[in-house]
Order: sequence, then structure tokens, then C-alpha cells
Amino acid sequence: MNLTEVWAAYLATLRDRAPVTAASIRPPRTSDERESAERATTPWTDELREFYGLHDGQHETYGEEYVPVGSVLPDFTLCSLDRAVDRHRFSLENLHPIDDLGEDWPAEVLAQEAGETAEMFVPAYVPIGEDGSGSTLYVDTRPGARQGCIRSFSYDSADQGAPWFDSLTEYIAAVHRSVETGSAIYDDVTPTFVEGVLHWRDPALSEGSMAYAATLPVVRVPFPLIDFRPSQLSADDDLIDLDNVRRIVIETARRLHPSAVVEDARALYRQVPRVRGANMNWWVSMDGSEVVYTAIVTGEDHDVIVLELPSGGCVFEVDE
Repeated sequence: MNLTEVWAAYLATLRDRAPVTAASIRPPRTSDERESAERATTPWTDELREFYGLHDGQHETYGEEYVPVGSVLPDFTLCSLDRAVDRHRFSLENLHPIDDLGEDWPAEVLAQEAGETAEMFVPAYVPIGEDGSGSTLYVDTRPGARQGCIRSFSYDSADQGAPWFDSLTEYIAAVHRSVETGSAIYDDVTPTFVEGVLHWRDPALSEGSMAYAATLPVVRVPFPLIDFRPSQLSADDDLIDLDNVRRIVIETARRLHPSAVVEDARALYRQVPRVRGANMNWWVSMDGSEVVYTAIVTGEDHDVIVLELPSGGCVFEVDE
């Protein structure tokens, strides 16, 4: 089966098992728009062109209209054309540090083929999914025997590790098998279905998830947090001033750690609604490492509440 046939088979199963998630998939954009996205990133493989000829990512709700729609891809939200271009641009503007790899490393990266570890985001990586915590699922379009393979990029480990799948066709076929049979796809991630919504869970945590959550530190927040998708926003929306948020985050880090060297702070999102409860994580460079903070929009002017997050995860609880 080719990619179009594999995608159609997967959608048929989704409509049956997770109709809410299936309905969140947007129809494909025009060929001109797809070509424009390719020009804005890097030359695509034929399979990647075929892939975005089948859809335009997932539509997700946020704010007062938020309802869960699940995830088409395991642990990743399917990127729209606009989001793929945005993630590509952001990743190239915020490169993973490679200072410890030597002056010759960039030249070595230029000579690499698809599937090799660059320790940095290179222009030939085209995002197709994101997980909201900084990790990107992408197609490696570099030349070589593994051109078109599926890989992931995170801020912790960059592109380390072998490709997950050799092609989009192989990847979507594996996702389809997982959803159809209820079996794990990778890292023991298994599909679950709740009221027509497809969620992905690690069975090692699902049975004891309450016990696991009980071991995590609690971070108190003054009001409920909301989810949103930056790809749904535009400059015409009421947006929070991220330059002001960045300043507050840095000031908070310096106040909490007066003896530390706080150099900078960066966020994944470029657009955040000025809506009470909207929130974004910031990675603060502190004494040569990164500490994660979250900034919560209050809805009043451009004020935010900034909290340092414990490493290893936490549980948010709303003050009554």
C-alpha cells in the first residue's frame, strides 16, 4: 500500500474508534499553499508532499471553547502547514548548543546523510508533529539511503538516537496497526479511547497512574489552566506581550536564585492569547544549565504569574 492508501485506512479506523479525533483533522490546503510551505522550509521528499496533500494538521480548541480532541499521532499533535513552517523557523533560530563538539562539527554535519545525528536542528528537518513540551516529530529529508525517515528532536537530547521509522508510509501503517489492535507502537505507548477521543498512554503508568501522580510534587495555581494552540492565533487576536513575559521570567529567576548567573530565557510559543489561565513554559539559562519555569496569564493587562517547575514533573492543583 502507498501512503495515500495507508492514510485512508487509518482514517477509516479513526472514524470508527475515535470519531472526535478523526473530525479534528483539517482538509488539505491548496497546492500553491503547500508549495509555499516547501519553499519556506527545505526541498521536500515526494512522500512528504503526498502527506500534506492528505491533510492540514489537527484543529484543536482552547480557552472557553476547549474540548479534548486527542492526538492523531502517538504523543504528538499533527502539524498544519503553518505550524510546520513556524516550528522549522523557530528551531533554526534557537539552535541546540554544540560548542562542546569542536569547531569542525558544523562542517561534519554538512557531510552527513539522513538518519545520522547532527546534535542540532538542521534545515533539512521538516516538522510534522509537536508534543507541546519542546519535542518535534520530523521527516529527515537529507540525502542518503534513509532519506525520508521519521525522527524526533528534543531540547534535552537534540536528534540523538536512531530513526523511528524509515518512511511516512511505514510510520502511519504502524500507527494504524496500533489503533486497530490496541497494541503498543513504541516505548510502550498504547492507544486508549474515551468518548470518541484517541489518547495515548504508557501502560506501565496507566494502572498505577494515581500512585505515580501522588509521588510528584504539587504546584499550586490560583485558577484553572487552559490549553491552546498557537497555530490557531494571529496578530489580530488579543495576545500577551511575550517580551514583557520574558523580562518577568528572568527577573523571577534572579530573585529566586540571587547567587546564580541567569543569562536568558526562551519559550516555544511566539503567540499566546491574553486569556486568564493560558500558560507557557520558559527555559531559563542558569549557571550553564536550563531550568523550566511556567508563566500563567492572569488576563489583567499583560501580567503573568511565574513559577519555577520542579525537575521530573509536577501536579498542578488549583487553590480553592
